Amino acid sequence: MKWHEYALNADKNSRHVLGISGGKDSAALAIYIKEHYPEISEKMEYFFTDTGAELQEVYDTLDKLEAYLGKEIVRLGSEKPFEYWLRLHNNYLPSPRQRWCTRTMKIKPFEKFVGDDPVISYVGIRADENREGYISQRETIKAVFPFAEDGLIRDDIFQILEDSIGIPEYYEWRSRSGCYFCFFQRQD
Repeated sequence: MKWHEYALNADKNSRHVLGISGGKDSAALAIYIKEHYPEISEKMEYFFTDTGAELQEVYDTLDKLEAYLGKEIVRLGSEKPFEYWLRLHNNYLPSPRQRWCTRTMKIKPFEKFVGDDPVISYVGIRADENREGYISQRETIKAVFPFAEDGLIRDDIFQILEDSIGIPEYYEWRSRSGCYFCFFQRQD
């Protein structure tokens, strides 16, 4: 069953949620669903999990996206500032081997936000990416991947953004959104 068929036929009590990172893929996914699947878009809840270490341009993108969607993007957080978690981890910055930031500051607030509700989580992984992203261990959370299933690739995502809210400004000098120290940034 295609992702949109699954979403349209889901239990009426299922929540439809889309996490916005402030980056290109999640922003474009929200726009794509609004433009191509309005019956799903009207059910959608948008959220952003704030680490407190985000670039100002991330917040600017969230504001533009919120205006375009005509819906609030709920701001979630871990209830403690980034510096607290850094001290708790002996001032050890997150790394690919120790991704405490994702677990503590992104996943836990998301799982608290959805609680035990049945949830369809929309994930902006593209057809040209070879990764899974976060797959919940909870049976109540089902992830769907519209871009991957519909065959959208990086160029499509940039076109969606150019035609709507514009490409986030930090892509002029960074490879990704997120925290200012993100270990996923390329060296160049």
